[in-house]
Amino acid sequence: MNEIITVKDVSLIYHSKKFETLALKDVSFDIKKGDFVALVGPSGCGKTTILSLLSGLINASSGEILVNNEKPNKKSKVIGYMFQKDNLLPWRTVEKNLYVGLEIQHSNTEEKRNYALSLLKKYGLENFKTKRPDELSGGMRQRVSLIRTLALNPEILLLDEPFSALDFQTRLKVCDDVLKILKDEKKTALLVTHDIYEAVSMADKIIVLSARPATVKNVHTLTFARDKTPFERRDTKEATELFQKIWSEIQDEE
Repeated sequence: MNEIITVKDVSLIYHSKKFETLALKDVSFDIKKGDFVALVGPSGCGKTTILSLLSGLINASSGEILVNNEKPNKKSKVIGYMFQKDNLLPWRTVEKNLYVGLEIQHSNTEEKRNYALSLLKKYGLENFKTKRPDELSGGMRQRVSLIRTLALNPEILLLDEPFSALDFQTRLKVCDDVLKILKDEKKTALLVTHDIYEAVSMADKIIVLSARPATVKNVHTLTFARDKTPFERRDTKEATELFQKIWSEIQDEE
């Protein structure tokens, strides 16, 4: 038993003055340490809501969530969050952008700055540390954003459609880069995506959600082409077959 995330019978009800909306209903899944898991489902089904629950930004109405054997806490340093937009500060250099999270956590020490710079060097961006974000390509900005998150040394990465703003060709390259970085750094990751092929090409496990109120409709464990890059994995027969199966599962909900 090496689950780092456990979600058991979790339901969430949104309340307003006039209505109650059941967003999640009895959602259960677990994620093991070191896994890369993708979360897919119909638009608006609650994928990002699950990330908010895991990071402690909102609380479940019922059920149990454990992250590293503790209840979610928005101040926890176990989780790092990567958003759709890179959110790099345009007036700061790449190097200074790396330190934003450290400053927020009041842990901007020389040791941690050196760790952030070592990641920048390790992944081929050292020569760009004095550049500003508008001097970088979209793919480079996303890599800097990921390194900024990794500089906090979280155990778990929550990825909320981090490639959606990139053009198709750049997405293919960045998917390869991001997966390599996360595997090299031995991080656990949960990716929310609308792109089924993206999920199939990157994940060890894919959780398929139903339409709202979301439940877990199916869980697919991927065992094929584990030695291939995401780009190479996309081109396999197994990837095409799994894409079609998951597509059918989601279409049944819409």
